[in-house]
Amino acid sequence: MNKNLTLKGMLMGAVVATTVAMPAMAEVTESTPGAIKAVDLVGTWVKAGAPNGAFTYKDVGGHEVKANFDTDVLPLFTAEGIWGEDSAGTPLAACSSCHTGNTEESLHEMDLTSYKGIMIGGDALAKPPGVAILGQSKMGATDYNWGHSKLKQRLRDNRMPPGIEFDITESNRDGPCLDAHGKKTGEYSDCKINAVETFGKWADGGAKNDATFKNVILPMMTQEGYWGNDAEGSALPACSSCHTGITEESLHEMDMTSYTGLMTGGDSLAKPPGVSLIANYNTRHAKKGESVADMPSDWGHSTLKHRLRDNRMPPGIEFDITEENRDGPLVAHGKR
Repeated sequence: MNKNLTLKGMLMGAVVATTVAMPAMAEVTESTPGAIKAVDLVGTWVKAGAPNGAFTYKDVGGHEVKANFDTDVLPLFTAEGIWGEDSAGTPLAACSSCHTGNTEESLHEMDLTSYKGIMIGGDALAKPPGVAILGQSKMGATDYNWGHSKLKQRLRDNRMPPGIEFDITESNRDGPCLDAHGKKTGEYSDCKINAVETFGKWADGGAKNDATFKNVILPMMTQEGYWGNDAEGSALPACSSCHTGITEESLHEMDMTSYTGLMTGGDSLAKPPGVSLIANYNTRHAKKGESVADMPSDWGHSTLKHRLRDNRMPPGIEFDITEENRDGPLVAHGKR
């Protein structure tokens, strides 16, 4: 029996109980009272302390709007099609169609059907239980941090490089398998060593401009097809095909062709300049005489790790190289 098909069948069976169909309505536009991007609405709720009740937010017109968790936030997780349609025009599944409860059958043992479920977070049956999804320092804490929220990352991040097919089993999230010398041995399977883990170990080991960088890390960014093939079998583009230099023409003003470029990070021409790709590693922020290797590592919060590893949620959102859809559709009071 195909385990994946069985899992999908169980999840599809749960959709009836946990998904709310979107009613026919006029599309929400910027002139609709209360209109706000879906991700921004969730972020505002989290920043307000994630209340199980009333809060306020400012819509795209700058007006203060009274809102409530049940009517404004919860439908973003339970309403079918609220995040849009796939490339075939089919409404995207609700988050709650896969995350149905704190059970082994629910993906990540996560329940996105209720306030209580969201507060419990993911991996609820693990020991120790729980992974906070609203940026808390630990389970049960109320120090919400939307900037470090796993929920924000999964809703907003495009999976890189563009063209990697969504995999409900998530077996391809850590990249291709590598041998002990850092050479690819296959596409995706149960690996002893994988690309994302290897990148992280190099970063946490000081992110040095050494032989490991030249022979193992740099090819991850510059080699066409390194991260696999798209659904048609074509080699995925290299990271450096879009991130070519520290120029306005390069996406995110980012250079992934060299060690210097990687350390410089993204948005390098902005004021103030820079977004570190490997968290807390940035040559511009070094004190006089301090090297990159002297700085503390935080691969767990690395922007690059998130972009390589995270699948865009909900599954089926089409990759948009301009990133116009990364904050989701305009919504107003649980509708779009």
